[in-house]
Amino acid sequence: MKTLVRLLFTCVVALAALAANSPVRPIFQLRLALDAPSGDAEQMVLVHKSGDAAQPERLYVQKKVLLDQTALKSAKVIADKRNGNPLIEIAFTAEGKERFAEVTRKNVGRRLAIVIEGRLYSAPSIRTEIPGGRAEISGSFSEPEAKELAAKINGSVTGR
Repeated sequence: MKTLVRLLFTCVVALAALAANSPVRPIFQLRLALDAPSGDAEQMVLVHKSGDAAQPERLYVQKKVLLDQTALKSAKVIADKRNGNPLIEIAFTAEGKERFAEVTRKNVGRRLAIVIEGRLYSAPSIRTEIPGGRAEISGSFSEPEAKELAAKINGSVTGR
């Protein structure tokens, strides 16, 4: 019995040490979506909602993070001027603004994957450089979903 307890204790200590040394996964990431499988990409599913139906889309998302929560200043829910649907407006820090402008300038025509807590939330096409320091995440969000997502993003910025 003592041997079993010692073995269990050793395993728990080893797991705790491993968890303490593993890098914390950023909660918010911007990465490129690729057209085809690649060694430097992971397959993720983007769910498009239309009423009660959900349509999954499989995308290959590059593992390299282009921007993370350190580039963000804040997130808030606003209404889409065209249809009143909720959007999440993201404000970038000064450094984040420059980096986001560079990423969008260099990747016009490609899709930018928005990954939050390891889940793919959106993958809009980059149509033009976005230099203004603000971006919007749109989707088929309900008001509560948009508020929850904005809260997660703000939590990543403040470290909560």
